[in-house]
Amino acid sequence: MDRDRARDPGLKLAGFGRVTWVHCPACDGPAKHDGSTAQCLRCGYRTIQDPAPFSSRWARIRQEDPRCSHCRNPLPAEPMPTALEKDGALHVRVRCPTCGEVVDYRADIAFPPKGAAKPPVVRMRLYLTAQVGGETLWVDNLAHLDALEHYLGAKLRERGPVPGLTMMARLPAWMKSATMRPKILRSLGHLRDRAERAGIDE
Repeated sequence: MDRDRARDPGLKLAGFGRVTWVHCPACDGPAKHDGSTAQCLRCGYRTIQDPAPFSSRWARIRQEDPRCSHCRNPLPAEPMPTALEKDGALHVRVRCPTCGEVVDYRADIAFPPKGAAKPPVVRMRLYLTAQVGGETLWVDNLAHLDALEHYLGAKLRERGPVPGLTMMARLPAWMKSATMRPKILRSLGHLRDRAERAGIDE
């Protein structure tokens, strides 16, 4: 591979890797998001992302008389939107209105109340990010990182076989600046090291 010369492969962002690495909402570790679920490498947390209030995404605590596991005061028994699956079972995350403790309780599927609004879409923070000269550098996965490292590290960058707004064509000017090249490549190297330490493998 010629490190001084790079050609735009003509792909959009989705063409670089099949997953996106995000922060686990439970332990802040690396979680592999495949477009529908996120699975944490560190704690095993698994979440389902679905913005629509289908019955399979609403649940109620699996207790006839739900009570807080800490203070034993009553918890809400009505159906609530859920996007949480742990150890293969449905859970709802509830904050006790009395003591404020947040606990994941086993749950059963429930139909949403009439007129229920859609539950909010949970936006997970990307795991592989770095600050470079006041700008945010980010990669979704190792294939994305490889592509940026090769393209941005080259002294000569050529257009590819596909015209239009490919991922490389849409890169901001600061990322393609020759003066920023050393900082960007150094930051990409740090992201690669972080990925390796975290056990990220794709």
